Parts: sequence; structure tokens; C-alpha cells
Amino acid sequence: MVSVNENVIGRAFADLEKQLRFAAAQALTRTAQDAQEEVKRQLPERFTIRTGWLAKGVRIRPANRNNLKASVLVKDAFMALQETGGDKISSFGDALGVPVGARPTPTAVTRPSKFPGALLTKKGFFIAPIAHGSKTMGVWKRTGKGRGERLTLMYVFEQKVRLKPRFGFRETVRKVAVERFPHRFAEALRQALASAR
Repeated sequence: MVSVNENVIGRAFADLEKQLRFAAAQALTRTAQDAQEEVKRQLPERFTIRTGWLAKGVRIRPANRNNLKASVLVKDAFMALQETGGDKISSFGDALGVPVGARPTPTAVTRPSKFPGALLTKKGFFIAPIAHGSKTMGVWKRTGKGRGERLTLMYVFEQKVRLKPRFGFRETVRKVAVERFPHRFAEALRQALASAR
């Protein structure tokens, strides 16, 4: 006659479930970290990066044994349009000031002192159509006098700006998750079982 101690079996299964949940949580979190790093790595390929601020907005929410779900998210709400595409409009209800001459190089940061409202308080800056007969207005900078006078278009005012989808966030995260999770789970399970011995 063979008998088993049900309490011992129950504890063994409970320990096994605990180790499996721990390994799954670790694997999900590490996979999310892998996806986070890949999203950050691709940012300079998809956008003109002026500061490290955008990369800092790519965050993760880790999984745990009680919640087997890890997330990769972007803190900055304005990046949603970079993912889906669409029309960007001013949150204040007025026109958008699109930098032209206000940004000397593509990677230059536009400081508040160079925003349209700030420039228009300074001598030599004014609002006028961007071309003869145009209804589109812009901020101009006048330098020099007489024959040496020069006009530089600093901003163009647009009611909306059409953005193309170029972030690729969902696809990047999905691809990394599919490729990396099996490896991360096998790795975490080995570590969990080894520590349980």
C-alpha cells in the first residue's frame, strides 16, 4: 500500500506556483525593460533630439507575483500624435508658432526667450504676412537699415500642423516582447528554481 501526505504535496505545489509566478513577474519586467531600451535607442532615428528629456519620458511599470502584467509607457501626452499621426492644434485655441529662423540648427533648443510672444516685445520684431498677398502670418526680424536692411522669418503661424505617424512605439514594444519574453522567462525560471533548492 502506498500513501501520500496531502499536506506535503499541497505545500510543494504551492511552492512551485510561487516560484512560477515569481519567474513570470521577473521575465515580464525584464522584457519591458528590454522594450524600453529599444524604444529609447530608436528615438534619434525617428526624431530630431534636442535634449534627453524625451527619452526620460519612456517608463515601465513592473510586474509582481500578484499582478502578472508589465507595461511600457510614455509620460508625454504629446507623443500620442507621433504614434497615430493627425493634426496638431494649439491647446490655447490660437495659432501654432512653427519655428523657422528662430531655431538656428535643427538640434537647437528653442528657449522661452525665443518664443513668438517674447520676441515681439523686442525691438526689430513684428508680425506680417509671410509673402505678398498671403493670409499666413509670421514673426519677422528686421536688422540693418536702408540698403543693408535684412528681414528674417522667425516663425510661421499655422492653425494646425499635420503630423505623420513616425514613433512606431506599439510595434517596437510588441516585437521586443515576442522576441525576448521566452528567453527572459527561461532565464528567470532557472534562477527561481535554483534559489528554491
